[in-house]
Amino acid sequence: MTSKIERVKSLFEVPDKYLCPRQFDIQIRIETVKQFTENLTVDRVLDIGCGDGSISLPLLPRCKQLTLLDLSTKMLDLACKKIPGDRLDDVELINGSFIGSNLRPQSFDLILCVGVLAHVDSPAAVIAEIARLAKPGASIILEFTDSSHFWGVPVILYHKLLNLLRPEPYALNRLNRRQVIGLCHDNNLIVSELYRYGLPPPGTSSFAGQRQMYKITRYLFGPSNRNHNAWMGNEYIYRLQRA
Repeated sequence: MTSKIERVKSLFEVPDKYLCPRQFDIQIRIETVKQFTENLTVDRVLDIGCGDGSISLPLLPRCKQLTLLDLSTKMLDLACKKIPGDRLDDVELINGSFIGSNLRPQSFDLILCVGVLAHVDSPAAVIAEIARLAKPGASIILEFTDSSHFWGVPVILYHKLLNLLRPEPYALNRLNRRQVIGLCHDNNLIVSELYRYGLPPPGTSSFAGQRQMYKITRYLFGPSNRNHNAWMGNEYIYRLQRA
């Protein structure tokens, strides 16, 4: 029987299956990370579950070293193609699991963990390892979905029905805000900023393109520095600071 790590890796070895229907959401994440980090001085950056590098590679001009880590070889190949030729030596690529990666403790000024917690064996272990790798005063960008929030109920029901017809390769972790923030506090990660939003309901893509879904989301929730209707959103992007 294959492990969850192997099943996650297999899923993301087909990048377009994940990236294509989520371009609008990825753009929101890119813009939020940019806004949350624009006034930070960063030296070394770690992107956990980096995918094609869309979120962290825009930070490369501002840092000395960027570490891209992902289970998927295909995702890392896409990210590698985006690295400017004159910065290839400044980007470390790690093809493997975050837990057990043997990275040096307290070595990163900024750590990104976006779109990851739903797919790991232990969210608690991931958050503890992030805290171990972060320098004192470092910033962490952490994204997750609050599955207990009313906005996410139709999505959960949709996926349960879909799973009856086409079983998913593994069960996503069902997280909630109190649980995740409790784990962060236990590891001395203190909230600095928050952006909350919600994704359009399942099936929206059948009549709306990626650009339209982006506009709908921004209309409802605004950008990260002018967030409104936050109570409606079950997608959380936090900036935390290592105490």
